[in-house]
Amino acid sequence: MDKNQHNFVHTMLNVVTWISRSAAWLLIPILFLVLIGVILSSAKVGIITRWESDIFLFGSKLTLASIGDLQWHLFGIMLMLTMAGALVEDAHVRVDFLRQHMSDRKKTIIDILGHIFFLVPFCVLIVYNGIDFTMRSFSMGEGSNYDGLYDRFFLKSFIPIGFILILIAGVGLIAVKFKRLMSMKEEKHHD
Repeated sequence: MDKNQHNFVHTMLNVVTWISRSAAWLLIPILFLVLIGVILSSAKVGIITRWESDIFLFGSKLTLASIGDLQWHLFGIMLMLTMAGALVEDAHVRVDFLRQHMSDRKKTIIDILGHIFFLVPFCVLIVYNGIDFTMRSFSMGEGSNYDGLYDRFFLKSFIPIGFILILIAGVGLIAVKFKRLMSMKEEKHHD
């Protein structure tokens, strides 16, 4: 991998990490919404306010159900946008009791093979089906049946978006780890 490719890959991985770290801040409005939901539920408030024309996601009113939906959907968005960053930063769950006794070379080979044969095909499958899932939601005008959120296609669109980010991270990590593997091979030949 030449210097320009190396810089491009690292830039893409940095962008993925930045998106993930930014999305992690969604935890603050989620906690705020939980607090509001608990208070309004205790006060037995169902409909918080109404307005004349429909607003994206909320329709014509803000309800306790839409506050509850928003909590869960923001959590899902946060999850979808932070998984790729966890992969890039190696902060995801691993089966360490198997890896701990492996050499760095074996770990790198397993990571490359795992990304090529499992991660990339899985992401492609989820992105392909996730786009269809989102488009069906859009064409049906899917929304809540219980005064929750409307325009669910927007929320569902974060499934393919999140897996596109994971795919970008996986391909970038394959390139980085392959370069690392080649440098290990060169070091071994020089010793």
